[in-house]
Amino acid sequence: MKKKTWIIAIISIFVVAGGASAFFLLDKTPKEQYFYSEIKTIQHIQELVETRYEDESEWASIGRTKATDSTYELSGEYEGNTDPQIEHMLNNSNISLRIAADPNEREVETEINATVLGVDVDPIKAYITTEEVIVGLPFYDQLIQLKDKDFGKFMTTLDPSYEGSETLGLDSFLGDKGLYTEENLEYLKDEYAMYIYESIPEDAFTVTDETVDVNGKSIKAEKVAMTLTEAEVQKILKDVLQKAKEDPKFEEIAKESTESFIDQLNLASSTVEPVDYGEMMDELIKSVDDINLPSGINSTIWHDSNLIVKRDFNVETPDAGIFAIAGTQSLEETAQNWEYSVGVDNETLNITGNLSATKDGIYTDEVSILDTNNVGLVYNAEEKLAGEERTFERTFMMENENQPMEFLWNGKSNFKKDTMQADHEFVITIDESSNAVIKIGQESKIIKKVNLPADSEKMVNIGTMDSDSLQQLLTEDIYPEMQSWGMNIMQQFEQ
Repeated sequence: MKKKTWIIAIISIFVVAGGASAFFLLDKTPKEQYFYSEIKTIQHIQELVETRYEDESEWASIGRTKATDSTYELSGEYEGNTDPQIEHMLNNSNISLRIAADPNEREVETEINATVLGVDVDPIKAYITTEEVIVGLPFYDQLIQLKDKDFGKFMTTLDPSYEGSETLGLDSFLGDKGLYTEENLEYLKDEYAMYIYESIPEDAFTVTDETVDVNGKSIKAEKVAMTLTEAEVQKILKDVLQKAKEDPKFEEIAKESTESFIDQLNLASSTVEPVDYGEMMDELIKSVDDINLPSGINSTIWHDSNLIVKRDFNVETPDAGIFAIAGTQSLEETAQNWEYSVGVDNETLNITGNLSATKDGIYTDEVSILDTNNVGLVYNAEEKLAGEERTFERTFMMENENQPMEFLWNGKSNFKKDTMQADHEFVITIDESSNAVIKIGQESKIIKKVNLPADSEKMVNIGTMDSDSLQQLLTEDIYPEMQSWGMNIMQQFEQ
């Protein structure tokens, strides 16, 4: 129960921290100013990221709205302590992956090709729609079809004791629905985020003016402090849970999101125990009394022109100790800096960042996440944007006294109106004598549609077969062809 109540508390804190996006008033109360600064700071960070990676964002948006065809060429090099034959094979092989996807028709076509030691391996093809999966094997002259509705029957044919999902969940896989629809998200924001906001007492906030030091600069900021007692937190949680218990719409959203979550994970329906919604909500309401926050929730922000420049947050629980976040940040257009400490009891992470940009399109990044022993992750990068082309050198270093590891990511990308091209090189330095290199080339373009198999093509539906027919297909038709194909490949390797 304690774990459950802790989860409730954390979720509630995040809802409280992000729920009041409607208060864009000129004369703001301390409460309105607190949440307005939070919202404006988040929006400002989003705008900085979108501006820096404008081309990447636009191409990602194209992939969500139009049919695209992308080809990825993968090759690798390895040098280290391993079998010379394995090393030779890795260094003289490559894989080509092609994916064509239409988000509107919800159709996907994939094809995998490989060249191993100079030998071309025939491709494996697959086609996915909301109704079926079709696979083309290089050693079999018919396509293999499995309809979404037949998945449960097919699995029972393979294993009579199967009790899993009756479908493949292709609707969810192809983006038919997420955990929450846009309509449901709006409802939750309007009815619950705002309800929590309204439930927070005005006298929990105080405002003073204070000069703070941020990245070596003295800033005259407005300090807004929020203090919620344990009793106030418990009351807010009980009220919102009681509201949810009596809200049929909330119950409907909860059930829909749970079912969607189960579908996306393809969980076995028989293993999910039915839940009485009213009893569950009563249990949650009762569990709120177990929340123990002796010092309440204390959060203070310092803002300059509505952008947060300093933060101090802490909450204490008997089980986990004190959770605290403290630090400063500067979010200018051409430079962003932050220096924060995040601690739980006596364990602290120091998170620092220094991002800068020049007028000629050169970006320099330095980010570190280290504990008090300087163990953790360090990231350094330099990027240059010239017109439509971006070149970059990015380094990730795992700082560790025993075995530090370095990971390099270099490459370039080019985005045009209806095409994009990128080359990536990943270098992993394992130790002084071992390193691995993975190269990925990508070419993508907008297409009119995904090409699915025609009705006239030979196809076998394995979802409707009984056990004997399926056994015959595997042992008498597919396996001999696969064995012959494999022997032919091996002969080519030997030559």
